[in-house]
Amino acid sequence: MTTLEKQVALEYRMVQSGVERYNKQKDDLITKGLSAKTVHGRTIISGVVQAVSDSITDYMQTETSNRAIAKKLIVGMNPDTLAFLALITIIDTVASYHTLIKVSRLVGTQIETQKRLELWLQEEGNVAKNMIKAANKKSDKGFDHKRHGLNHKIKSDGLDIPFWTNEQRIHVGLKLIDLVIKNTGVVKLENRRFKRRQVNYLVPTATTLDWIRSFNEKHECALPRFSPCVIEPKDWEGFYGGGYYSEHIYRLPLVRVHR
Repeated sequence: MTTLEKQVALEYRMVQSGVERYNKQKDDLITKGLSAKTVHGRTIISGVVQAVSDSITDYMQTETSNRAIAKKLIVGMNPDTLAFLALITIIDTVASYHTLIKVSRLVGTQIETQKRLELWLQEEGNVAKNMIKAANKKSDKGFDHKRHGLNHKIKSDGLDIPFWTNEQRIHVGLKLIDLVIKNTGVVKLENRRFKRRQVNYLVPTATTLDWIRSFNEKHECALPRFSPCVIEPKDWEGFYGGGYYSEHIYRLPLVRVHR
């Protein structure tokens, strides 16, 4: 094997090592129920959150029924926040196979917690804000841990901020999921038979699954584990294309800038 062949083989191993690292990080997050934190999850959310937020605003302005439970519960809340929290919960859960009612309850619980947080902030002001900053630094703590911490603090402060019922959580979740389905094309309802009855599940659309597959195939090769060349690096003929030799490595810039 010539030295050039050794260099090309090294570059191939660099790419494969990067692919393994990318997929391990992705799979670990999915296993933990944190698909929204994957690269593809964050990209999906950023791409559709505005459409969902706009649809929430439209719903709040046009819904006139006195029986609109969801509207009564989320009135005064920021549509951007509602959209973001709903999408996070949906992306986290649809990687597994959950019923529409379960996902609705989870979405509703997220929104309820946000509502209780906002009411607590109104009562406690700067003290509460400082506590939130401290809690957010503990990024390894999950949503349930932070929710229980908030509930404990509200109780210890002697504040009367009522919990929602499961029915109310489901009402809010169903409405937000409906808006996500109608305005994004990311997820859909799938009706399946379960223990002699028909049950709706919330699942990714075929288009979403194809996009995720294509996205990850493209991005898994983007961050090789770089190693020093075993031969003289390839000459630079401009701002791109020098250093490594093979087509396995994307064209690197002469100067890397971190933004």
